[in-house]
Amino acid sequence: MKLAATAAPHLPAPAEAEPCAPEALRFDDLIFPLSRDAFLADYWERKPYVAPARSANMFRALFSSRDVDTFIHYQRPEPGSIDLVSDEGFVRDNFLNADGTANLNLVYQSYLKGSTIILSGLEMRWPPLATFCQQLEGDLNHRIGVAVYLTPPRSKGVKPHFDTQEGFLVQVDGTKRWKVYAPLQEAPKVEGSYTPVDRAQLGEPILDTVLSPGAVLYIPRGFPHEGVAEDDSPSLHITLEIHVRSWFDLMHDALAALADRDTRYRRSLPLGFLHDDAAMEALREQFEGFKQHLQQEATLDDAVHKHVEHLVVERPPLPDGHFAVLFEPIQLGTRLERRSITLARLIETEAQAGLQFSGNSILGPAKIRPALAYIAANPRFAVADLPSLADREKLVLARRLVAIGLLRLA
Repeated sequence: MKLAATAAPHLPAPAEAEPCAPEALRFDDLIFPLSRDAFLADYWERKPYVAPARSANMFRALFSSRDVDTFIHYQRPEPGSIDLVSDEGFVRDNFLNADGTANLNLVYQSYLKGSTIILSGLEMRWPPLATFCQQLEGDLNHRIGVAVYLTPPRSKGVKPHFDTQEGFLVQVDGTKRWKVYAPLQEAPKVEGSYTPVDRAQLGEPILDTVLSPGAVLYIPRGFPHEGVAEDDSPSLHITLEIHVRSWFDLMHDALAALADRDTRYRRSLPLGFLHDDAAMEALREQFEGFKQHLQQEATLDDAVHKHVEHLVVERPPLPDGHFAVLFEPIQLGTRLERRSITLARLIETEAQAGLQFSGNSILGPAKIRPALAYIAANPRFAVADLPSLADREKLVLARRLVAIGLLRLA
């Protein structure tokens, strides 16, 4: 890949405005002013992109420097959820309490000596970021992770490396200069891993830019990069990690769905087959038979069902005081709404219908399909609005869906 190196303009952030509420932010805010179609056609998985800041405070409600010690104090992160990195590399042990949690005073000291603080897993541990991530997951249909990086003034962050997930780096406080290099590996498998790169392998950067608060840098997976806080102020940025599901993953899901219903795929391989010619020949014949069976029986619907289980059903809805309403009376005139901001997906067979949604799923007789389809298409409704069911059946279904976490009182 040959891309011209880009100079590092240091543009001031636009005039301050109120921070955007997490529930109001969308994927399009990460790529503005490009349209989604233009971004996907020209940049996605191809090359880095810088979205200029519209407001210095645009993303401040998600997480800022003022939230770092609050997070460490109340969440009590352990290594893996908090890491410190200096010029010598990762600092693993000298900031911990006896119970393995981070000692805030030791973290302060390491930070003052030049260490970058890395907080991970905030998509499940910090409500504003959890809200934004569930919004993104419902929109993009890929799993989102979050890490926050706080770098002291005039200090380097993590050494040159590439990641195996797509990254959107959202600058919140201070500024950071980024250099991005041509990829050493095209579209690496998505493993959520960090791969250091020897500087001798890098060559000249294909992008050299300074992010001010409110700006966003997209870095495709496999592209080495490094950042430095060059000014006299600390830098804090949020990395939104898109752990994309690939075609490989989809085919794996299709095979897993076959294995769920066909025991042959769950049988063990022959004992000692690696040094038994007859066993290896039998294995080859069976393998060819499985290839034909996979081609005939694997379906996209089965694979997508598995993907939704991973993306939606395994991710619980955000806390919203649901215990307080579980015993509230529900009548035909009661208005309900879906709890989750992510998708609710209708599933059906000849004899059954169901919904997959955040944290759970429901499966019932085919007669409830019109009602479930109505719920999937309408975030708010009255119980009486549910189609194709008698009044008593509407009440039974509505109460069941409140009990298992899909609906709440509007």
